[in-house]
Amino acid sequence: MMNNPSFKLQVLLFLYSTRNLAGCVLALIGLGCFFAGFINDWWYAIVMAMYVAGWLAAPQDRELNLQILQQEHENQMRETIDQLLTQAGSRLPKEAIQKLKKMGETIEDLVPKIQAGQVTMQHSIVLINAVTRDLPQTVRNYLQLPPAFAAVHTVEGGKTCKQLLLDQLDILGNQLAKLTELINKDDAEALIKNGKFLQEKFQPVSFL
Repeated sequence: MMNNPSFKLQVLLFLYSTRNLAGCVLALIGLGCFFAGFINDWWYAIVMAMYVAGWLAAPQDRELNLQILQQEHENQMRETIDQLLTQAGSRLPKEAIQKLKKMGETIEDLVPKIQAGQVTMQHSIVLINAVTRDLPQTVRNYLQLPPAFAAVHTVEGGKTCKQLLLDQLDILGNQLAKLTELINKDDAEALIKNGKFLQEKFQPVSFL
């Protein structure tokens, strides 16, 4: 599941939805009847009832809503890398900064392919969650550690927190690059395997 949309986007989706527009049309008809003198008593309730009737009668814009939500998350994916570099770049290892920059370049190549429908919704969700949710959480967890502890103290498998961070960045970076290559080759079976690997292997790391 993708991250929740912003409040502003939720409001816009509601305002522009077919259901809201249909309800508004019927409500305006009701107001017209009131001003024309066709209805007097309980006009407010009648207008509200007509809005509700329009809302219930109109179909949901599920496909459009999904497209808009995906577009927002694609933009978030682009912005996430820039924000991490801007806000945390000075506190991350140089190797991590280089990997983030490389991922940013790969994402710039991937997003147009997602928008063109070359990546399925399922794989897009896995990718977007990895970049906009799991990656920032992993970086935040790392930044909570004292620099000396992160660089020297071993915590898992004989590796330091710095090494674990770089390993995670390698997993995501390599899978992003592989995803781009597979899309270019139009290899559907390999794309499925790549998506499953990314979903299984790239998870937020607590380091402690």
